[in-house]
Amino acid sequence: MALPAAAPEALLDAFLHVHAQRTANPVQLYARGEELYHQLAGAPPARPQWGRFLVALGSMAADDFDDAAAASRYFLSCLQGVDCHGDHEAAVTAGYDQGVLQERRRNPSHARAAYRAAATEGFRLACITANTVRAAVGAVRLHFAEYEKLDDLHRQVLKQAWLGWLWLRIAQPEQLDRELCRELGRQLCAFLLPEEDPGDLAPRWREWSPHVLHTSAGAWLDGQPACLIELFAVAAESAAEHLGDEGPDPAAPYRLMWMAAKRS
Repeated sequence: MALPAAAPEALLDAFLHVHAQRTANPVQLYARGEELYHQLAGAPPARPQWGRFLVALGSMAADDFDDAAAASRYFLSCLQGVDCHGDHEAAVTAGYDQGVLQERRRNPSHARAAYRAAATEGFRLACITANTVRAAVGAVRLHFAEYEKLDDLHRQVLKQAWLGWLWLRIAQPEQLDRELCRELGRQLCAFLLPEEDPGDLAPRWREWSPHVLHTSAGAWLDGQPACLIELFAVAAESAAEHLGDEGPDPAAPYRLMWMAAKRS
């Protein structure tokens, strides 16, 4: 199937437009995408469209054609080529999708590595999106399922995930869905909330590293007032949801801290 004569950017834009419309024949569109990939992969365009194209092609391979090997190839190409195409969000999405794909294939070690790579790249590039946080949560979940404890690397990944969660609650709350917040809250209860004195929450929080998350809006510090207010808020919400069997109102102390932090 011959591609029309056009600049690579125009071909990528055309593919992405048709893919977004979801009206084209998947077989024909995927065939066009494969041909375009083989035409451009030798010297990938240093354009964001290339990253988004690889994610779209990988998603089609996984969801429409159940071709895990091809999907993995496209996702990894996007993640590993981020310094070329520059679309950080696409790279994180590709890494996260690779993790989901490996979990579906019952390969938790590969899934954990994909999630960790996606989260690490997202945090490194200050790409604080829901998928960056999802990837971090997935890496921590699978690591703990395997080893029943967290090592220093996954503690750092989890602290970054919590920092990202708190920042997104203020900056881009529309990115956060119920399932993601529920899992973040469950991990907060499991690994951070004090077992005895709720007043120890802030010191425990500050003991975990890192203490800063780089975002598109600048540095987000774990000790700044806005961050601590959100921390107390999610602690109250998470305790109410996940610790109901530990007393009549396990969220009460955190609600009091949240209200006091807002006043001060």
